[in-house]
Amino acid sequence: STSKMACLLVAANAWLLPPARTLSQRQLSASRSRPCMQRQPTARDDVPPVDKATFVAAVEILDRELAKVGGVDPPKSLSEAEGSGEAAFAIGKTTAKLPLSEVEGLGLVEATYLVLVSGVTTPLVESGVQVKDTIVSVSVEGTELHESTRALDLAATAERLTAAIKTAEENGVAEIGLELNRLVELRYAEK
Repeated sequence: STSKMACLLVAANAWLLPPARTLSQRQLSASRSRPCMQRQPTARDDVPPVDKATFVAAVEILDRELAKVGGVDPPKSLSEAEGSGEAAFAIGKTTAKLPLSEVEGLGLVEATYLVLVSGVTTPLVESGVQVKDTIVSVSVEGTELHESTRALDLAATAERLTAAIKTAEENGVAEIGLELNRLVELRYAEK
């Protein structure tokens, strides 16, 4: 049970995103509570979406770094595409479940003041988590635990996730609930 908590792999990726950080397994297990832009837990409907400009900037950084790692050209800048009218983006709100058996498959990275999902396993994709999502709250069904992770840094987000995992384990719950924001490209319907 402690190993699952310590393994909330906030993946130690082979690269860092400027001005970003990844969090290793060792750093996660050693993290301490600290008031880093800390917010009070909020009710599910009270968690507003993140700022769109910040989200777009963070996704662009992640896209560039993923392209470098993959040895491909980076995609066109989202902000340039939106500015030229080629594309429009909105922030969507969705939920997913993080099975405790899959916590090691979740990678997180911090880019421009926003923590994004940087890696997922197939079971996590099937449960609703995607690369480039941002986790805005965590909860454990059947308990009082519902914590906002909006506007937290990587270490504080990991602390909230670790607390949720511990609470789920202590209460015999097999998964934690995630509320996610996702950058969505808006498209016109074909006529």
